[in-house]
Amino acid sequence: MSIQRHPWRFAVAAVLATGLGYLLSTDLGTIGILVLVAPVPILLFALRCERTLVVTLAAFVSRLIGSLGLVVAYGTVLPPLALAAQLALVAGRFTLAVLVTRWVSRHLPAWAAVLTFAAVSITCEFLMALNAPHGSFGALGYSLIDTLPLLQLASIGGLAAVGFIAALVPASIAFVLHRPGEWRSTVAIAAIPLIASLIFGVWRLAQPYESHTRVGLAAIDSLTAQSLQGAEPAHAVTQQYARLLERFDNEHLEAIVLPERVFLANPSDTAAATTLQAAADRLGVRIVAGFDDTDEAGVHRNTARVFTPSAPPYLYAKRRLVPGLELLTPGNAPLVLNDRGVAICKDMDFPSMFREYGERGARMLFVPAWDFVVDGRLHSRMAVMRGVEDGFAIARAAATGRLTVSDAYGRVVAEAVTSKTEPVTLTAEVGLTSMTTLYSRIGDVFAWALLCLTLVLLIWCALAASRLRTRGDTSP
Repeated sequence: MSIQRHPWRFAVAAVLATGLGYLLSTDLGTIGILVLVAPVPILLFALRCERTLVVTLAAFVSRLIGSLGLVVAYGTVLPPLALAAQLALVAGRFTLAVLVTRWVSRHLPAWAAVLTFAAVSITCEFLMALNAPHGSFGALGYSLIDTLPLLQLASIGGLAAVGFIAALVPASIAFVLHRPGEWRSTVAIAAIPLIASLIFGVWRLAQPYESHTRVGLAAIDSLTAQSLQGAEPAHAVTQQYARLLERFDNEHLEAIVLPERVFLANPSDTAAATTLQAAADRLGVRIVAGFDDTDEAGVHRNTARVFTPSAPPYLYAKRRLVPGLELLTPGNAPLVLNDRGVAICKDMDFPSMFREYGERGARMLFVPAWDFVVDGRLHSRMAVMRGVEDGFAIARAAATGRLTVSDAYGRVVAEAVTSKTEPVTLTAEVGLTSMTTLYSRIGDVFAWALLCLTLVLLIWCALAASRLRTRGDTSP
């Protein structure tokens, strides 16, 4: 039975296998290592099927199935058109990578086609994220967030470097199966960077901490959004959190982080700010808390206020707002206090924003956040990636999500799932390092290099195809 005679039967099998692989490894999927084999079935089908339309549909549908976790997470939250656009974006760039790889494979050596799939996949991902409202959401590299040795590549080339390995390995497997006669060069093109990455990752994970600090995190999910309903509910929220903070007495903490938009602040109501400043003074600890904030000019923002014992508070305004949900005024500047930084939830989806934190020597980031329950793990792990890229630990307190503390190497040293039935608190000791990563210094050079590699491969393939036409030779 040939694939040319029965394309739909092979297409269905490839679509389901690749779709399931991506569903289990990306977005809400927890078996991240599967991303290293997920696209193999659809690539094999694409390389062996002569019908371009069938290949296009199969690739698109397979990646659409693999992205259904986003529907589970945000189907009742985001506008349907916005969610559909995000799904189409992810499926579309995967389809493009498959089609371009298929074309290149007909004119160039297998190793060049392997590079093409990885380079095109990550180049499209990177370019589309530059102006995307959801930033790096859906990026392939997040699948390997729990594979710590490979994750360390983010300190060199950012998210793109991790994603490149995630695309390179399965492409190599597919071409070893498709063209076994070229297996040596095909294996080498993936094995060399993979082994080098693992060696570097193991070395980096063995580096010692320079110091340690202790932090606390807390969330009361039953109070989430109550402050947005008016002054009276906001005062009740403030009092309950004030009582909860007493649990951290004698814990010898540097800071306590509370979730995003928990408290209310405006010119006529400063009760929450006063209460939290008093708690910081009494406990002798810095408190970082999320506010729904309106200033004297009537500017409405999502802010994090930093209350330091016996010192004036600092204020950070969230710079990346959730499209369609946060009709607020965005902030325009980072906040770094000596070697401690502050950010809020959605900010963490945009890698380029945090290179400045790394360049300014941030060793720890405090992040109030607000998740959507089922995406708690996904969104917390996306934040972890920023710490590896730029070399800082992160204490992230998310309402309806997770309380997480991670180090600069991506280790999640403490974690707790928040609850609607009772307050949840977490204390943790985390190691710190003062290193400035290469990624903080050079930014997205690796991603731009992949764009150049993509152009070189495409030009090479176009020239090869032209020579074949000139000779009248149409064989692959």
